[in-house]
Amino acid sequence: MPSPDPVIKPDPRPGEPRPAGAGAGARQTAPQPSRVRLDSLNELRAKLADMFVGREQEIDAVVASLISGEPAILVGPPGTAKTALVEALARLVNARYFYYLLTRFTEPDELLGPLDIRALREGRYARVTAGRLPEAEIAFLDEIFKAGSAIRNTLLDIILYRRFLNDGAYVRLPLITLYTASNEVSTDAEDQAFYDRLTIRCFVKYVEPALWEELLVKGTKLATEPADLSPVMTADQVREYKEAVDRRATEILADPDLRSKIVAALAELKGRNLELSDRRKVKLVVVAAAYSILNAEQKPTVDSIADALEVTAVHNEDDRRKVEEAIMALKLRTVDVMKIVTLKEELRRAYEGLKASADSTSLGDYMRQLDALKALYIRAVNELEALSRSQNRRIPREARELYAVAAEVYRFLEEQARRFSVR
Repeated sequence: MPSPDPVIKPDPRPGEPRPAGAGAGARQTAPQPSRVRLDSLNELRAKLADMFVGREQEIDAVVASLISGEPAILVGPPGTAKTALVEALARLVNARYFYYLLTRFTEPDELLGPLDIRALREGRYARVTAGRLPEAEIAFLDEIFKAGSAIRNTLLDIILYRRFLNDGAYVRLPLITLYTASNEVSTDAEDQAFYDRLTIRCFVKYVEPALWEELLVKGTKLATEPADLSPVMTADQVREYKEAVDRRATEILADPDLRSKIVAALAELKGRNLELSDRRKVKLVVVAAAYSILNAEQKPTVDSIADALEVTAVHNEDDRRKVEEAIMALKLRTVDVMKIVTLKEELRRAYEGLKASADSTSLGDYMRQLDALKALYIRAVNELEALSRSQNRRIPREARELYAVAAEVYRFLEEQARRFSVR
């Protein structure tokens, strides 16, 4: 098999603030962030990808949230690195960071700061905000759906207007973006308005078996050897990216073909019983612009619209299939994703079938199945190498998944080669 990645260049205490401080691609248009800043975005993604195995989609989602300013939620079972991912990103950006683990007993004072007793004696209702959410540039609220209604209502105003009421007047907040996390999506009706405002939604699953070995190696290394998380980007640089994202959103709307693709996608999703709120329809454009910058596009393409649909059009994990089918139906990928998916499934079935029949088939049949597996493996490698040579710099998630399966098959074929003394 080719050398690794032929295609993919691949806890503070609650309430304690600290400097936050990390990646891989960005496609731009003039005026745009400088080359140095683009390189810092690449370094941010690359460092996160090196730390977190099989989390490319999640990394892109949190970085898209960072540069667009759109709030994000990571939903998944415990132990899927939701908190660790956001913590690492925050440390790689030199910005004020606030983290808090919410419970149903959490009070607004814990997030916004305690009342100023001296001001209260003077008849003023003011808070001491030092080290709290109002002074943060990046904030992460864990177990978001456990918060009470008072906190949710306060957060709605913060998300929409980047402000909060203090000492009788609204105070403008320096918040760049807000991350949240939960083990599951709330089904309570009172949570739906708040959930709708979490623009970017990423559903996190356990790492697939093909990556377990790499997970063990890198996970153990992270646990025993602290990673270098020196900041690679400043808060001001992030704000420059936000300006670039806003310009790119204007470009998307100025392109009649892209506008019609977005409208067609929304209609296709509605036909599949998946309708976005008017707010989310608008936010889709902003997120597509963020992915366009992230993917280093010279001008916006349908690929970035597809990327945005995957994280904005889903309400729960079951919706992911509907969104993927809509993307394929409208051909919003410049890469033939279906071909890659089909090849991955064929390769996986052949591999698992051969392993399962190893003790029950004749040597002749086993060797014929082994030859068939080799042929499928070569097809996979050729497909990945063709993609790596293409002008399309965007590597779809499905290609990464094919690579993971091909890597596992390669190790198996090496074992069989040693066993039978043939290549």
